[in-house]
Amino acid sequence: MSLAISQRYRRTYFNNPLVEESLRYLPAAVGHPTSVEFRAYLAENLHYSSAQTRNRFAEYISQRFSHDGQMNLALARALAKFGDSRTGREVLYFELLQSVPVLHDIASLWLAEQPETGAPRSSLLSFLEKRLSGKSADQVATAAVATFRRCRKLTSPKLALYIPIWGEPPLDAFLYALARLYPERTMVRFDIFASQPVIRALLWPRPCLAPLLEKARLAGHVSKVSELDQYHQFTLADAGSARMDWLVSDPKPDTFSAWPGP
Repeated sequence: MSLAISQRYRRTYFNNPLVEESLRYLPAAVGHPTSVEFRAYLAENLHYSSAQTRNRFAEYISQRFSHDGQMNLALARALAKFGDSRTGREVLYFELLQSVPVLHDIASLWLAEQPETGAPRSSLLSFLEKRLSGKSADQVATAAVATFRRCRKLTSPKLALYIPIWGEPPLDAFLYALARLYPERTMVRFDIFASQPVIRALLWPRPCLAPLLEKARLAGHVSKVSELDQYHQFTLADAGSARMDWLVSDPKPDTFSAWPGP
């Protein structure tokens, strides 16, 4: 399979979400930081009797949450702290959106567009068939719906009817997303932040974002929130790696250096 075909396949195909397995085992990536090490760990420890299944699922998880052979240690550390909580599932969902492009597209362009009354499965299949040329649309739809259910982004009051669940995230999940989206200490315009497709894919209502930024300021992750002329903007307190450390390890310092802006 050529690199171009492989990349397109990864972008348009999604199967076996493995949400529960990811929540349970990803914290161990802290001690097995390369994808090769972590894949071997999973192949030994996943709770399946079949070695073939363990090896296949180990490949899915280690590839999904690694880059250039290195595991996503921010995610591993966050799940080690938050576990199977609402925050943990929100953090995992954020990373799934980042690592599975077709899931991101379904969430931001289809799920987030559905009314409170919901949409039938046929609507999702139609959406996917236009993007996948009809190939594997049913399997991708099944995997996406399973992910949305387990990450509490979708409810289904009756068979094959899907209703999006919008909701304000826990503050810690919001702080995690800020650290991952903005790895540098920088100033960000609120409208640009709020309009990002990933924020829509997360189903975070726009009215909750400004209050969350104020909570982030009080928590020390944002140094300043200001409205100047027509611009509503905020400034991150430090590099994303430092903010992630404050979030997932020991309590952060009480004071921060001032942002060297005007």
